[in-house]
Amino acid sequence: MPKPDIRMDAKEIDDFLSRCEIMAVGTVDADGWPTATLTHSEFHTRTLLLRLDPIDPVAVNAVARQQLCCVADEHQSYYEIRGVIVHGHPNFVDKAVRVDIERRTGFDFGKLQRDESV
Repeated sequence: MPKPDIRMDAKEIDDFLSRCEIMAVGTVDADGWPTATLTHSEFHTRTLLLRLDPIDPVAVNAVARQQLCCVADEHQSYYEIRGVIVHGHPNFVDKAVRVDIERRTGFDFGKLQRDESV
């Protein structure tokens, strides 16, 4: 039996990111260890603007390595979990970090059909 397709399409991902105000953002430090933080985010076509201070270690490492992963989800219940993962190239802009989105994906458990009698 094939697995159900729970992927979000491009418009669904754009709509999700437009509503998303806080994301977990992560990268690796100079020693290769993962490091992450929460930050406010704004979505603009093909970019994210993250409210990260230029001296924040996550921002410094992300810009130095030119790699950043951003993750967010929303849910009312387990069967309504939706989430998006964004990978991109970060750069400092004023007192924030702009992420040029390289690739992104999203999922929506609400697309799963479930047996209501259980």
